[in-house]
Amino acid sequence: MARVTDTYAKEQRWVRPNLDISHRCILRCPQCIRQKHTSQDQIRRSFDIEDKDFQKILDYYPNITFCGQISDPIYHPNFLNFLRMADEQKKCLRIATNGSGMTKDWWYEAYDYGLGRNAWYFGVDGIDEKSELYRIGSNFKEVWKYMKLGRDLGHNVVWQYIIFGYNEHEVDEAIKIAKEEDFSLVLVNTNRGFNPNNPLLRKNVDFKLTSPDKKHLQERVKKEYWGNMTTRMEHWHKIQRKRKEENYDTI
Repeated sequence: MARVTDTYAKEQRWVRPNLDISHRCILRCPQCIRQKHTSQDQIRRSFDIEDKDFQKILDYYPNITFCGQISDPIYHPNFLNFLRMADEQKKCLRIATNGSGMTKDWWYEAYDYGLGRNAWYFGVDGIDEKSELYRIGSNFKEVWKYMKLGRDLGHNVVWQYIIFGYNEHEVDEAIKIAKEEDFSLVLVNTNRGFNPNNPLLRKNVDFKLTSPDKKHLQERVKKEYWGNMTTRMEHWHKIQRKRKEENYDTI
């Protein structure tokens, strides 16, 4: 039993925890848990994680994901400080965001941290403003600009593209654009519903989604697959594996 416990402890440290660090988001995505009646109490009792608690997580895990279920990480009031803290300890971050609503100065500071260690995943569901049909409240042109800024500054930028009925015919074009722009592209077949009359949805949900072809639908767990992976992203994955191999026996 002791050997099993020791092995679990070693492996657990290399599991990348996913943190939902606040209750904040400015978007109104129709399929998000935030748009359901059943989630409102959860949102109301949520709070912003404090620096001291994030530090405890940093001290244990070498790799961390920020991908909110009821929040977007960039809207945490201290998120830039979290990036700084992780950078000082040379931790690797995966940051999933819609990317809207922050200033140019904010992005320059965010990109000051974690160069070569952080990967930024931007939710942009299409090749143009049709992305805003799902990402209600986002600004396609603004997000695209800051994706290119991150790329130009040397960061891993990943374009995350959920496939809907109104963008599935543009997947091949998206792959072409990703290669031209040197973005990694993750395509997502969603398992979330397309019923605008779902009784769980709040009354103010603006539901304009159209269901894709069956080949792009999932019945249970969503499916993610690479449409394009840059050399930079391949290197990022190699870094993760190398860090684990070099440090596994010291834990």
